[in-house]
Amino acid sequence: MQRGAVVSRLHGAVVSRLRGAMIVRLRVVIVALVAGLLVYAGVFAWQGYRRMSQIGLTDQPCTADGLTITGRAADDWGWLCGYRAENQRLIASGIRPEVVMIGDSLTAAWPAHDPAIAPPIAMRGIGGQTSEKVLLRFRQDALSLRPRIIHLLVGSNDIAGYAGPFTATRYTDNMLDMIELARVHGQTVILGTIPPMRASSWLRANDPAPQIVRLNTRLRALATPGVVLADYHAALARPDGSPRGGMLMDDGIHLAPAGYAAIRPVFEAALAEARKRQAAR
Repeated sequence: MQRGAVVSRLHGAVVSRLRGAMIVRLRVVIVALVAGLLVYAGVFAWQGYRRMSQIGLTDQPCTADGLTITGRAADDWGWLCGYRAENQRLIASGIRPEVVMIGDSLTAAWPAHDPAIAPPIAMRGIGGQTSEKVLLRFRQDALSLRPRIIHLLVGSNDIAGYAGPFTATRYTDNMLDMIELARVHGQTVILGTIPPMRASSWLRANDPAPQIVRLNTRLRALATPGVVLADYHAALARPDGSPRGGMLMDDGIHLAPAGYAAIRPVFEAALAEARKRQAAR
């Protein structure tokens, strides 16, 4: 009995010590985790403070490689930094491009598929842009370069909902604002109709054709004196508004090489007409 009692007391003591050691280790782990979280929170807060301290009035809002100095894309949602340095170099050189082509990724990708799109044409396309974003940077990326002609092609991302819900009137107002700004500066606008698209995961509308037709109808109405219409949609679409075969990439939005080849004659004819109107001024 005595031996059993001794063994029982020893077992209890060992268990108690093990339990105590486990509790100590657990406390150490918890303290370490809390300390780590506090350090992380402090670093995050400090970085946020540094970013906030950089936001505001400054003569240098952008880095040399076209990014905002805060390092946050949300601080430059219109991508004003994208061409800022290039614009400054071009203006300082005294060179005036004859044509500025501004818009979304359809414009940005154009030179890669058509070698004729080269200086004296200045490209100012940025992927994912809507009419509101292009309007935001229109003065900086187009008007300030003092071209004779501005080519404006945007609307696919409006339909895709990249800037959230919008109305046809809001889109038309954005386009009209840019046309009127160009007119005041004596520039002729080439206004491109929105190319056809296919239903895809990119689009919130199952069939974008009716929306494209609706906006293009409004664009055609804007083709007043001083505006040359480049009807790219007519060159790329079937009578029912769907894209012709081979005109689009697999994503259903961007133009394939064959698509750019199909609209080249339309662009050349519009450019010739714009040059004629400029010469008549």
